[in-house]
Amino acid sequence: MSNKRRIPVTMYHGIGTPPRGWLWRHLITPPELFEKQIKLLQNTGYDFLGLDEYRDIKASGQAGRKPQVVLTFDDGYLDNWVFAYPLLKKLGARGTIYVNPDFIDPGEKARPNLEDYWEGRCGPADLQSHGFLNRAELRALHAAGVMTIASHSNTHTWYPCGQEIVDFHRPGLDTPWLAWNARPDRKPFYLTEDQSGFVPWGTPIFTNGRALGIRRCFPSAELTEAAVAYVREHGGAYFFAKPDWRTRLEAALPTDTPEPVLETPEQQESRFREEIIGSKEALETLLGDSVDHFCWPGGAYCKKSWKIAESAGYRTLCITRRDPRRWQEDRPEYVLRIGSGDLLFTPRGRFRTNDPRILYLLCEQERGAADPRWEMRLRKLLTMVKAGFHPDGA
Repeated sequence: MSNKRRIPVTMYHGIGTPPRGWLWRHLITPPELFEKQIKLLQNTGYDFLGLDEYRDIKASGQAGRKPQVVLTFDDGYLDNWVFAYPLLKKLGARGTIYVNPDFIDPGEKARPNLEDYWEGRCGPADLQSHGFLNRAELRALHAAGVMTIASHSNTHTWYPCGQEIVDFHRPGLDTPWLAWNARPDRKPFYLTEDQSGFVPWGTPIFTNGRALGIRRCFPSAELTEAAVAYVREHGGAYFFAKPDWRTRLEAALPTDTPEPVLETPEQQESRFREEIIGSKEALETLLGDSVDHFCWPGGAYCKKSWKIAESAGYRTLCITRRDPRRWQEDRPEYVLRIGSGDLLFTPRGRFRTNDPRILYLLCEQERGAADPRWEMRLRKLLTMVKAGFHPDGA
């Protein structure tokens, strides 16, 4: 298929209402908007494909007569079960959820969703959607055939990749991956519990990067121990209320510390294999079926992790625009995604939209069927006017 005529693949995360004050709350699309988007795509003739069909059509070079779209959802949030799945099932559409085994809730009982509400088995207050899919829900989604389960790696985390200190763990700073790395057993619950205490106040935050794109670094433990001890001895969390806290803390750190230790190439390869192949095996064990599609968290990969993913047996791999060579190649196994149309990015900032036609225009542009730039500009302007030209705070 031509690089200018692609099957659009949308990238959603959650469908619901975000936890109050959550760092990534802008990733959650309201159910009402999501339903309008799907209905509009249906009413304009779109067919909803799975990723297997997407790959096969790209391999054959023969797209169907009707426009086609693929829906994908990252991270495996509970709201994919509570809201997205029932809405797609009701509308006769389908999607793919990229799941991280580390975040799977251990529960073995499916929680109430919209189907239960529609059929009178629960009330609206029973639709609790903050958290991650549990084992029972993943099996139910797989069995229903509405949602394909795919891999999003194991950890979805960040690791240090250098010894430069960029910040310190302190009240009001959102760095949830520190807690994930300290207590991986609690990762499924990080949206429903306060995990700030899993890491001592004052813990240095070193130069870091996404797990599958870096060579992991193990900074000097002496730096961490000194920073944590100083903060503990000078008020703990209250220490950071002082205006000169950073100057005082940095001055208290030792200057002669051991060099950081980098993981060996063999350790890095082993870690990548566990992330990419181990996640596939874990999901296949849970579902009793093959898991054939993979998505990189944050679109981060390197030559070594990419090579492992190519050898892992996945039928498709997501790629990022930051990889222009592969983006332009558009091979059958490459999944090239667009946004969900929930947010508009302008020079003035990020604006939330309730306009379902934005996604339709993005899809039309991706498949080369129309040039929606003028209408898109108009709708961006209208969105900004309605918001009073105040960017979204989410």
